[in-house]
Amino acid sequence: MADKVVEAVKSGAIKKFFVMAGCDGRMKSREYYTEFAQKLPQDTVVLTAGCAKYRYNKLNLGDIGGIPRVLDAGQCNDCYSLVLIALKLKEAFGLDDVNQLPIAFNIAWYEQKAVIVLLALLHLNVKNIHLGHTLPGFLSPNVAKVLVDTFGIAGMGTVDDDMKLFMGA
Repeated sequence: MADKVVEAVKSGAIKKFFVMAGCDGRMKSREYYTEFAQKLPQDTVVLTAGCAKYRYNKLNLGDIGGIPRVLDAGQCNDCYSLVLIALKLKEAFGLDDVNQLPIAFNIAWYEQKAVIVLLALLHLNVKNIHLGHTLPGFLSPNVAKVLVDTFGIAGMGTVDDDMKLFMGA
């Protein structure tokens, strides 16, 4: 589907991708990602991997010219596939930096194995990643300051506030 996705971005049919991957739980209080996916504009696509996807992969979000609005790379261990998608898009558009792509990173944080996903994104110098709702236990004030100052890491707010932030409204 790579060619169709690139063409949809070039034509303006897809305006933005949201990487919504990682770990999440079943508690009602953690319905942030379900609500977030439901409120995404129709010209956006969710790139997902990990159990966070169970919050939205069965929602009827439709498609964009035959491209499903939720593209699932598999388990959290398959987040590497999402990195490859971003790198291929960067290459297809002749960009110097993955941060120039129309991609927002809204990562579910629930347990320790999400650390490797975050470290991979940081290694690629991905900026402005939002983590939530439960933040990592190792996030001491000093570590948090480095992540915020160097990478623009942020927590999450409400779905409506975050939607405005991610969509530039």
